[in-house]
Amino acid sequence: MLSFHHRHTLIATMGLWLGVVAFAAHLLLSAEIGRRERDFDNQIQHLASEVRNKLDMNEAVLAGFAAFLQAVERNDIASATRYAASVTAAYPHIYMLEVARQVPLSEQAELQATLRREWLPGFTIKDFPWLTQRTLAGPSTQKFTWPILFMYPALPEAESIYGVRLETVDYLAHSLALAQKNTRPVASPLFQMYEGGTAYILLREVDRSERRDSTRGLNIFGTTMTALLLIKAESLLPSSPLGAKQPGFEYSAALLSANHDPSTLFTLSAEASEWPNRAFLPRLSRQLSIDNASQPTLMRFEQQLLWGELLSGETILIFALLACALVTVPTLILRHLKTLEHGEREHERSAYLATHDLLTGLPNRFLFSDRFEQSVQQHLRNGNAFSLLLLDLDHFKEINDRHGHEVGDEVLIEAARRMTHEIRACDTVARHGGDEFVILLANTLNLQDAQAVGEKLRAAIAAPVATSAGHLTLTCSIGVALYPAQGQTLDAIRKAADQAMYQAKAGGRNAVAAAG
Repeated sequence: MLSFHHRHTLIATMGLWLGVVAFAAHLLLSAEIGRRERDFDNQIQHLASEVRNKLDMNEAVLAGFAAFLQAVERNDIASATRYAASVTAAYPHIYMLEVARQVPLSEQAELQATLRREWLPGFTIKDFPWLTQRTLAGPSTQKFTWPILFMYPALPEAESIYGVRLETVDYLAHSLALAQKNTRPVASPLFQMYEGGTAYILLREVDRSERRDSTRGLNIFGTTMTALLLIKAESLLPSSPLGAKQPGFEYSAALLSANHDPSTLFTLSAEASEWPNRAFLPRLSRQLSIDNASQPTLMRFEQQLLWGELLSGETILIFALLACALVTVPTLILRHLKTLEHGEREHERSAYLATHDLLTGLPNRFLFSDRFEQSVQQHLRNGNAFSLLLLDLDHFKEINDRHGHEVGDEVLIEAARRMTHEIRACDTVARHGGDEFVILLANTLNLQDAQAVGEKLRAAIAAPVATSAGHLTLTCSIGVALYPAQGQTLDAIRKAADQAMYQAKAGGRNAVAAAG
């Protein structure tokens, strides 16, 4: 029978063994989850790249089609048909190419009669609401109309589209107006197609005013046209979706535009996961923006991790080997010591994070308050005055809005480094919040002395900042207040410095101002 001491040692050893195994299991699962997360990131990059390529190809095809229409003879429907056939064969995700001609209202009857006589006997210029049995919104005040005169492929179910005035199509009227005299393509909102399915259209104006046709006779294309590229939303779905091979993987894409609400292009959903997976495993989520000039798109990806995927035969084998390796007492003791060391590091890290800004490494407002109280006590003992400077980066929000928060973080880190370099070891610079910093200058003789330091800081900040977005120009506004002349508490002197800083901003920014 084991003695009390041995029983206590055995119980302690078993407890350590179970604790280390549990900790190792957590690390193993974390590593497996991390691997799955990296696979997830690789998959979404592949899927987004395929969609991005299709969107970019849409613009390239439309630009090529517009150039072709500028060069083709005004009545060469055959060449236009061959060109459109080659495009749709090379790029299956492009559903249809169309051309609408600009026609003065005073000439539409004559054009209709000519096209009936020499091209299509049943050709009629008509309003889209008439085609769909809807009521036209109101009388048009425009001097021109844009009937559709070319369409490929000429599908039987879409034959009635010939002659439809684009400006009467409710979801195209605004896009058509934007496309006129615009060098960039314009994307329409998503709409329900006449022949079924959802789609959107890319429009681009084509000007043939300088074109001199070598043939006479029927003029189909005219001098000003609108080239249209019709893309079925479902055709943008990646052709070989990697996510389909992964259980719980789902994604969607939405077409964004400043001219209309976001429109969902496609959605691939997954079956609902079981409760143990949802309760104990993370659900990965990402969103990627595709910055296409005419078709900006936001893709969202999600994947629910599954126990069946994580606990593979290989993972279970590693668990078994780990358990065998942790049987001996020396290994258990070593694991225990490592756990203690890890706890000490975490404690030191927590203490540091409690008093410092995580991004810049500067003291935060709590540590700054403590330094301020120390300076006050020194003043009471020795009579040494000190000053407080409040520094705000000018137009920092514009940097964030234009280049993103990652570049903004780079600017904040560099600004903190420069300020730290310019002050003495006995001084303190802290991040007060956002793009605002506060500096405590010890043993300051007067306001002029503090202003001189402020000018050094202003000059240091004004030097160009190297970021991942290139070199950026940055300025700052600084307010200076002296203790105890401008305040005897932290709130009071900080308020005085804040008012001085806003005087600097009101005077045009990039300046140092002292409290009155």
